[in-house]
Amino acid sequence: MRIEHRITEGQLKDGTVYFTYGGTENTLGHSPAGKMITDSDALSFVYLFEDGEEYRYLHFTQQVWPLMQHLIESDNGDPFIECEDGCVQLIGFTEELTMLVFNIEGNGNYGEEFMLAVEQAFKETLQQPS
Repeated sequence: MRIEHRITEGQLKDGTVYFTYGGTENTLGHSPAGKMITDSDALSFVYLFEDGEEYRYLHFTQQVWPLMQHLIESDNGDPFIECEDGCVQLIGFTEELTMLVFNIEGNGNYGEEFMLAVEQAFKETLQQPS
């Protein structure tokens, strides 16, 4: 069974991004996988947690994309997920996100709606000179 969680809130504390998750660390899975994929139908970036031989999926919805843009621009490292019982750093998050944003730009394979949403939300990153 595929276990998915939606992340719709977060905040910036002393330059570090903290996303809010309403469950416990245990419900996320054993450990951050350091990998990110997309769910273009749901218009979300998906961070993977390892849970034995399966993955659990953290969907980062458009509501938190401005914080994700900040992550790329600030270069302050990877964010944390705040749970009911602690915090977990999402290793590899910023690097994976950055690669995906640049891969999605102009790439209709992700679906027109998702591609345009990403291009709009991350336009500051995409307009930076190489």
